Amino acid sequence: MAPPPAPENRPRIDVLLALYRAVQVFWLDFASVIAAGVLLVTLPGALTHHLPNTADWGTLTTTLRGVCAMLYVALVSWGVVARLAGRALPPRRYLSEGLARATPGVQVALLIGAMVVAGLTLQLFARHGTFAGWLLNSLLLTAALLAVTTLMPAVPAAVVERLGPMAALRRAAALTAGHRDRLLALALLVGVTLAPSAALVAGVGGSGGGIWLRSIFELVAWSLAATVPAVVYALLREPARESQ
Repeated sequence: MAPPPAPENRPRIDVLLALYRAVQVFWLDFASVIAAGVLLVTLPGALTHHLPNTADWGTLTTTLRGVCAMLYVALVSWGVVARLAGRALPPRRYLSEGLARATPGVQVALLIGAMVVAGLTLQLFARHGTFAGWLLNSLLLTAALLAVTTLMPAVPAAVVERLGPMAALRRAAALTAGHRDRLLALALLVGVTLAPSAALVAGVGGSGGGIWLRSIFELVAWSLAATVPAVVYALLREPARESQ
């Protein structure tokens, strides 16, 4: 068997193709993606909205919703890679196979989530209006962008290849080598796409209509967070992996 091509010899990822594939697989598996999203994103959000608004309950509900969303990302990652490999899964099988394969992806997502929390904690120490505060914020932003472009396919890599958290991070870093400038452009395009909707939801606030808008926005945002990295993984992985 010939060795896989070196990162510098692999074709560079096509940002527009990645976006097209993401929209395509979302449309083709619309029923499965929406059903999983309603169960794991929308329903937990609706249920927790009616719980007491206290610090203890707030921490618990945020944690539970986060875990459910990570499970959703891992589940959809499996379905997206299966679709791009030519395996069209009916909704019931989409959900059952995704849940069966999700554990490694959830573990990686939890690790990445811990990194995000650590970064936000450090950001609290930034004194706004000072050079030190500006420098810390700049370093954290740079680290965040580097992490996004380096680790974007970590969850689907863990799900598909059954990797532990650290192995999945190393695998993602190897896959994205030589493509990170284009992955940054992809991440920024996704962010720009979501920005108007996020502003609308923030402007409406907590009214009855605002709750529904927030639920729809969260479903769309988490669907993109699940679909785009899985498409990136499918486009970047070596041919030897595509036969799995």
